[in-house]
Amino acid sequence: MDANNDPIGNALNLAPMVADTKVKEIVAKAHDNSAKNDFEMARANIHEVIQNGLNAIDKLSQVADASQHPRAFEVLAKLMDTVVTANKDLLELQTKIRDIDAKDAPTNEQAKNITNNLFVGSTSDLQKVIENMKNGSQSS
Repeated sequence: MDANNDPIGNALNLAPMVADTKVKEIVAKAHDNSAKNDFEMARANIHEVIQNGLNAIDKLSQVADASQHPRAFEVLAKLMDTVVTANKDLLELQTKIRDIDAKDAPTNEQAKNITNNLFVGSTSDLQKVIENMKNGSQSS
């Protein structure tokens, strides 16, 4: 729309709005990936704890079997419990990140794109535009 055809904008000394806004860029910056990064780091740490725990269980079971000492079996049982807990923590982490992703995701496709249309003009101008749209769609 031409600035000369905007009587309200001219009366208020307002410049016409630029159609190309940086809303998408602002939204992209507002939505950071810190939750995703934390999830990846926590997941890697839990995997490492589980793997090291399994290796330690193998070695400790050999020590407990060779020594037949009750304390060695007690430590082995505690280590096994720790590995099981780490596995449960890994599954809980999966559930939590899925909850976060579900809350961040738009509920439907229309929620991703928001389009606002503003017509600046008189009622007769609007009727002309609507009439032209109707005529254009009938001839197609």
